[in-house]
Amino acid sequence: MRSYLELSKDEVEHALALHRESIIIDASLVAFINYVGEDLWINDVLKGGVTASNATVCMQRNFSEALRELEEYREWVKRTGKAIIVEKSSDIEKAKKENKHGIIFGPQDSSFLERSLNFLRIAYSRGLRIMQLTYNLRNEAGDGCMERSDAGLSNFGVSLVEEMNKLGILIDLSHTGDRSSIEAIEISKDPVSFTHVLPRNSTPREMGGYAEWVTRTGMWGDFVNYSLRRGKTDEVLKACAEKGGVIGVTPFFAKKKGSSTLTDDLMDQIDYTVDLVGVDHVGFGSDLEFPNSVTRGCYIWKYPERIDKTYFTPMDGSWGYGWLEYMPNFTKGLVARGYSDAEIRKILGLNFLRLFKKVWKT
Repeated sequence: MRSYLELSKDEVEHALALHRESIIIDASLVAFINYVGEDLWINDVLKGGVTASNATVCMQRNFSEALRELEEYREWVKRTGKAIIVEKSSDIEKAKKENKHGIIFGPQDSSFLERSLNFLRIAYSRGLRIMQLTYNLRNEAGDGCMERSDAGLSNFGVSLVEEMNKLGILIDLSHTGDRSSIEAIEISKDPVSFTHVLPRNSTPREMGGYAEWVTRTGMWGDFVNYSLRRGKTDEVLKACAEKGGVIGVTPFFAKKKGSSTLTDDLMDQIDYTVDLVGVDHVGFGSDLEFPNSVTRGCYIWKYPERIDKTYFTPMDGSWGYGWLEYMPNFTKGLVARGYSDAEIRKILGLNFLRLFKKVWKT
């Protein structure tokens, strides 16, 4: 397969022009506000040309704490003047025109709702537009991908899916168990999404880059096992696409062991997913946590000999995991793999934008 590093000068210029013109959506990231690094993340996504992102909020919080966080985001947006809160699909188009970043409120867990559909309605009124049913483990709605046994959705989980359909909230199943995912797809009247996953069949069994580092430092234990549990079966990915959903392919688990670039390894995952479900159902979800990017930067500065720092802060222009300023390389990779301009625009953001319009009904 052709590497993005093999592009001609004209092809690079074409890819960069296409990147600048396109609506680009990152379907999952963790930002930070009211923090020393807040300018780092917003300037980073703007430099990378990312039009909008699904920002993780309301995690490990009760409902009142979750609402407070949403209000803090709104105050932060007013203060910086660099972003807008996305509540309808046209807000993403507005962000593109105004050279701002659109922030979509998207909790990766429903536990903050405290088993209340009324709380879901209130959260929707304050801007919630995407929500994962479960995050890794079992909660009130169903089972996550790391549960020993996957019992599927609970009664509350079924009611939650139905209410999300009524309100117009996109159902995200990225960390949800296999059975729970299939049941949610079957029950939902609207399309659903996996905002940041890899196909389980194509997830590297020998991983490099970030996975190699976190395994060595003990942060995740058996990271390969986790990556496979987080990966989705071909069956469930096809079911998502057949429902009209979109799969956000992530670089988080994509790096193979060895000297290949993360960009090219990510393109392999894009190719596999496109071959599986079709180009109309594929997007991008970085799964970046910017607080971790800052922590890693400090670690690299203090202990440069302990880590392959070129993976995180590359000197040759290749992708540096943890920073979206390298997002143009994603577009270069798509050009190198032979996707048409129309197909590239879809993968960069138009597929997710179409899905948002369908589910949000606005």
